[in-house]
Amino acid sequence: MENKANGGLKGFLLLHGTLLIYAIVSVFAKYAGIQMAQNNWWLTLVFLGLEAFTLLVYSVLWQQVLKRMPLSFAYSNKGICTLWTALLGILLFGETITWGKALGIAVVLIGVLLVVTDHE
Repeated sequence: MENKANGGLKGFLLLHGTLLIYAIVSVFAKYAGIQMAQNNWWLTLVFLGLEAFTLLVYSVLWQQVLKRMPLSFAYSNKGICTLWTALLGILLFGETITWGKALGIAVVLIGVLLVVTDHE
């Protein structure tokens, strides 16, 4: 994966950093939902604001990614968000990973790998 679908290493790192930011949006959404369930409207609004701001940052970075590499390559890598959100769920919310989830993540990652290596 040397050409990283014409984006180079810098473009590839930008792509995956952007996808990590997209996964972080889910964390803010979950925190907002937790606060909403506890009727803590101030913190709900704070987390919704963080979610909106992070989506704005993501969308600007995503445009930069799309300038550097083919659309099909960039979108095929979005599957990696499944791994990021699972890891964030484990680290921040104490969620567990079952064999089924692990197998699902592995299938997604293999799919991403197959599509990505087809671009080279």
